[in-house]
Amino acid sequence: MNATKITSARTKALRTLLHGARERVVRDIETQIGRRLEEAAFERMGAVLDLEDRAALDLSDDVDLALLGMRYRRYKELAEAFRRIEDGSYGRCEDCGIEIPLERLEVEPSACYCVACLDRIEAVEGVEREEQRFKTAYTPPSRGEAAGHR
Repeated sequence: MNATKITSARTKALRTLLHGARERVVRDIETQIGRRLEEAAFERMGAVLDLEDRAALDLSDDVDLALLGMRYRRYKELAEAFRRIEDGSYGRCEDCGIEIPLERLEVEPSACYCVACLDRIEAVEGVEREEQRFKTAYTPPSRGEAAGHR
């Protein structure tokens, strides 16, 4: 029964943590969309824009779209974390199965891996990126070039 209380208390703490993270992301998304809508209305009312003004607006649009995309991905990660909390797998490393420390989840509420497993996964991904970079950068000479014939 004591383990059930601990698990229940942990689940409650994790759920509160996720709700707070989701509220912050939603608020950021709403603020950004609201700001963009206000800017768009202002731009429509403004005078004819020269090339530099249009370029600055295009850059601003690109940055805003990238930020909105990042925030939406974060929102989806949190939605997935809520799904995991419902099925009982939230807060457990998807690789080794150990309980992810609450301190880590406070920093990264959508964490799926413990630090040790994440370090290992990132190291493997780094090696794979380097191998791909090497394959892309290195093109072996053709047989004729290798033999000195052109």
